[in-house]
Amino acid sequence: MAGVDSIGTGERGDPMNDTGHNAARPPGAPSKGLSGLLRNMGWMTLPNLIVKPAWFLFITLVCIRYMGLTEYGVMTAALALMSICDGSLTLGSSPYTIRELACDPSRSSQFFSNLLVSRTLLSLLAIFIGLGIRYVLGTGALDVVLFAGSYVFFRNLLEYCRAIFRAHEQFQVEAGSTIVEKALVIGAGSWALSVAPDAASAMLGMSAGMGVAFLGTFAWTSRHMAAFRLSELSWSFFRKAIPHAVPLGLSSVFVLLYYRTDSIMLEAMEGDLVTGQYGLAFRITEAMILLPFIVSTVLLPRLSSLRDGDEGAFGRLFARGILGMAIVSGAAALIVWILAPWAIPFLDPSPEAIPAIGLLRILLISFVLNAINQIGITHLTATHQQNRLALVLASAAVVNIGLNLTLIPSMSATGAAWATVATQGLILMLFLPAFLRPVNRG
Repeated sequence: MAGVDSIGTGERGDPMNDTGHNAARPPGAPSKGLSGLLRNMGWMTLPNLIVKPAWFLFITLVCIRYMGLTEYGVMTAALALMSICDGSLTLGSSPYTIRELACDPSRSSQFFSNLLVSRTLLSLLAIFIGLGIRYVLGTGALDVVLFAGSYVFFRNLLEYCRAIFRAHEQFQVEAGSTIVEKALVIGAGSWALSVAPDAASAMLGMSAGMGVAFLGTFAWTSRHMAAFRLSELSWSFFRKAIPHAVPLGLSSVFVLLYYRTDSIMLEAMEGDLVTGQYGLAFRITEAMILLPFIVSTVLLPRLSSLRDGDEGAFGRLFARGILGMAIVSGAAALIVWILAPWAIPFLDPSPEAIPAIGLLRILLISFVLNAINQIGITHLTATHQQNRLALVLASAAVVNIGLNLTLIPSMSATGAAWATVATQGLILMLFLPAFLRPVNRG
């Protein structure tokens, strides 16, 4: 492993030095061919076919049946608040790590040590910020918000461990981590709900499960892939990393703002019941994000490694990703749109859940647009166009908040749903230049 002294020396180990982008991969590194790409997608798909349905049934069917739609609205808003606060302070460390280590994996220990420490400190700060916002807004039970913050804290650190897996294209390792995590979270959350069927108990149990999952993943990562060493900590690392990582971090903040603020604004303006109805529909489309998540996760390290290599291969891979995503996401949305009148009553048979059917059908439009946009985000990240990406997503966040402020008072949850659709449409239009010039490297 490269030491901290290699940062800023102009040698191959410097993550900002373009000569490092073509560093040879170590023996046993994954194949760069199409077969390797398909194998990676298989490793991402198979475990998620197991855990995602189980997670979806837990976070919707089990939670709603135990705690009721109103309490479910409390949990939805608390998770949205803490996700925004926590995600706002990750500073783009995950996509930055994947992009840089995909080109020079010898820096793994240095990246893991420095950025995991920074994420830990910033995530603790995020919890205090979230509690402060909760106090100012006067919404959400204190214990629910606190436990939601703990859950998001451990999830954040676990996701950074997985950034190391993805950078090395070790998706089989991530597959095992995903199965263990969901088993622990669902198991602990279900037990907590059986003891006390409310939002606070659910979040406490889920937080405990996520904490155990993180500790196990951290230990494995440090032992087998990127040794965690406090001796690796270096201010020079951050001085070099910040100009590249911060724009990616701002992009994540803007995504969270237009993706999560609707639930917070609905709770403040319309109450917990309406937020629960919207949250039920939102959870279904969120579960469907599995498809673009898998594709973009696999494409990012591959496109990053092709950036300074074969332009033709880069363009072909990007074009196939766009076309495939549009076709598959459109077909999936159509199926769910048809099944919506049966799916919502299955998850919650109470009359209060009926409005979620219409909300789901609107949000399915945003799902298709979002799926396509994920490929655009992956492209701009891989080609070091993080400043442009941040500008596009900042525009989307401003428009989304403005639309929610305008539409929620007059249209309630329906207005929030249409605001989400309009935001994704705007992002797609702003991404069109990148779609038309896929090999532009910025």
